[in-house]
Amino acid sequence: MSRVESFPPVLPTQPTALADALGAIRAQMAALKTCEEALRAALIAARPTGPVEGAAFTVTVCHSTRRSLDPTRLPAYIRDDPAFWRENVSVSVETTPRARPQIVEGEGEEDFEVIERFS
Repeated sequence: MSRVESFPPVLPTQPTALADALGAIRAQMAALKTCEEALRAALIAARPTGPVEGAAFTVTVCHSTRRSLDPTRLPAYIRDDPAFWRENVSVSVETTPRARPQIVEGEGEEDFEVIERFS
């Protein structure tokens, strides 16, 4: 894949179909994420000295440092004071694959006769 392709989704209207569509998309995203991580690791391991230019994309490996605050090292009067905290509300949607029902051979099958016309 060397170019970005758009994905015009046609959304189903039934909640059960929406659940299946979301689960399928997330499964595809997980597979793509695994592939992305392998490609990213390979690029970092190659230790490029500058941008890597492909036919359609340029990748630059950047190194940075991030600082974070360790709340366990703060005095209790700060940790316990709500004035020092922010509260955010978020909505998450979890998808989990459902177990497929086991079909026992012969079960659920109906006996029927096939009648064909002869010309």
